[in-house]
Amino acid sequence: MDILAAMAEYPYDTHVSTGGERFCMPNKILDPDLKTRDADDTRPGKDFIYCARCSTVIGRISDRTEVNGSFDHHCTNPHGINFHVGCFSQALGCAISGQRMAADSWFPGFRWRIASCEQCQTHLGWYFDRRDTEFFYGLILDRIQYE
Repeated sequence: MDILAAMAEYPYDTHVSTGGERFCMPNKILDPDLKTRDADDTRPGKDFIYCARCSTVIGRISDRTEVNGSFDHHCTNPHGINFHVGCFSQALGCAISGQRMAADSWFPGFRWRIASCEQCQTHLGWYFDRRDTEFFYGLILDRIQYE
């Protein structure tokens, strides 16, 4: 299914991959031209971030953002697994899945969902949102690579 056709069929808060699986993602941040623009951009210093596993473009370094006063955070989940997370305002190469969860959020007031590489489905981090007005991506820094 074509991604734009999928967005028309499921216009609110849903992204449908070309394989037909449903992933939640606010349409207001989906830019279908990102991959085309990024693939055509041959200038040095493109400032892209990539999935460390498959090298798919995930977003831009320039989309780094501060949350709670910092770009990077060291977080531990309830199972004792530690993550070094970087915050990004956009990560358009991520597919978002799962229900919004408030439990165990590292950022008070924000709910989270899983963010995975759209190409290889590697878990790259989390998508955090608050009341559908504020959002950011918390990406696991050792699962992404920079140019």
